[in-house]
Formats: sequence, C-alpha cells, structure tokens
Amino acid sequence: MKASSREASRDAAAAVTPAKKGFVYWSVRCALVTLALLGFLSALYLTLVHYRGEIPRCFVVQGCDVVQSSKYSAILGVPIALFGAVYFTIMFYLGIGLMASPTRRLVLSYKLLAYAGALAAVPLFLLQAAVLRAFCTYCLVTEAVLLLLWVGSFAVKFASAAPQIATQSAPQRNKRRGRG
Repeated sequence: MKASSREASRDAAAAVTPAKKGFVYWSVRCALVTLALLGFLSALYLTLVHYRGEIPRCFVVQGCDVVQSSKYSAILGVPIALFGAVYFTIMFYLGIGLMASPTRRLVLSYKLLAYAGALAAVPLFLLQAAVLRAFCTYCLVTEAVLLLLWVGSFAVKFASAAPQIATQSAPQRNKRRGRG
C-alpha cells in the first residue's frame, strides 16, 4: 500500500513539474522581451536627444551633460545610443521568437548577443566611472538592462519534449512508460 502511495505522489509531482517549468520559462522570456523594450526606449531617447543637440535630464545621478557631450558618446559621428537602439530592437524580436518557438539556433543567437551586450556594458560603465567621473541615468539603465538580458539568457532553453509531457494525463504517461 505504501509503495502505491509513493508512486501516486511521485506521479503527481511529475505531472506538475513540467507545467511549472513551462510557466517559468515563458515568464523569463516575457521578462526578457520587456527588458529589451525598456532598453530600446532608453537608447531611443538618448539617440533623439543627441540628434536634437539637447542634454538629457538626469534624475538619480548627476553628469548626463558630461557623458552625452563627451568624445566617447559617438563612434564616427554615430551616437552609441543608436547602436543600442538597434541592438535592443534585435533582442526584442529574438525574444518574441523565443516565446513563439525557441529553436536551438534562435536560443544560441540570443545567448551570443546577450553576452556581447554584457561585454559592451562593462567598458561603457568604466568610461563613466573612471574616465569621465560622471554618470548618465539613462546610460546606467541601458547598461543594467544589458547585464540583466545576459543573466536572463542563462534561463532560456530550446524547445524539447518537456511541454508535451505536461499535456499528457497520468494514465497516458504510465502507459508510455510501460506501467499500465
């Protein structure tokens, strides 16, 4: 009797786990898409401010004027924020693709780009801290989003058989496993 109750509790736990995993993976993908949108909006704002010749307002820290008017704010006349806006657009659409059908190629592309973004965030932050000794609120938000996308990319998995198991009832799983 005890063996059958253990099997029943094990089957109940197995039935819940894949569904929870699916929800967690989907939630992480939604968070990554939202972060990419936040990064895009921040980078877009900085790009527009750059081309208008304005200085963005700083809310939390001081030094937006120093950072945005420095020689490091553009590469060959193109603002770094524009590169960021393009990057976050790509990450947004890759994130949407991950929500729809996370293929191996898509997941690997996302992870590679997330890693590249994190690598870009570090020198940009160090430029503000060590060279310019000034911080831009929007730049810090963008850099934080870059790092969060990278950290979140570790939770992204490609599609496997796990979601199919979640839709099967316990008798179907047992039949497939040869138990009934």
